[in-house]
Amino acid sequence: MRFYYFSSFSLIAYWVVMGIAIMVLWLLWTQAFKLKMRHPVFWVLVVAILVLPWSEELWIAYNFDRLCRKDAGVFINRTVEVDGFYDDTTHWWRQLQESPYQFVESREYGTKNYWRVERVGNEIRHFKIDRPTARYHYKRVDSHTPVAHQIRRFENVLIDSQTGEILGRYTNYARGAYWFFISLDRPTIECDELKGDDIFVYPYVLKPTK
Repeated sequence: MRFYYFSSFSLIAYWVVMGIAIMVLWLLWTQAFKLKMRHPVFWVLVVAILVLPWSEELWIAYNFDRLCRKDAGVFINRTVEVDGFYDDTTHWWRQLQESPYQFVESREYGTKNYWRVERVGNEIRHFKIDRPTARYHYKRVDSHTPVAHQIRRFENVLIDSQTGEILGRYTNYARGAYWFFISLDRPTIECDELKGDDIFVYPYVLKPTK
């Protein structure tokens, strides 16, 4: 089970809130209800006040651990040999020079234009196209999708556009913080940090033509 990061700010906030809550309980118990502090129910309530705020963290951590173990990572159904593919997750520009493929098509998010980068001899050409022509499409089908309290899912898939078959997918989950977490930033924890999987699934599925 993976817990969230601690911070001095959140711990201070926790003890301040707990101190106020216990003080209110003490006033109600001794002044309003005129009961003795040595009564066991009083101390059960004190323990409950101290533990209750962590119940949210335990629930988040439990669900996050379960989802990461069960459904996160790279999953390959079939591999194919290709010259290139369409990548809908990023705009390729100079990346082809370091890639083993002959071409890659992509979409420019700012203008929604489609582009193709391809090798021609020793040159790499980059030009606009009307629509993707590659058969295999790499897409993001889930982005920041809530699946449980403070847990979101991210998923990329490699699809055969002619048959609709999913050749491979990469699934990742990210968890948020408990309610009293206070820090200068709010770092998230993702499954791929724990499992070490590569976020890109297409190198596993699409083998460059030899």
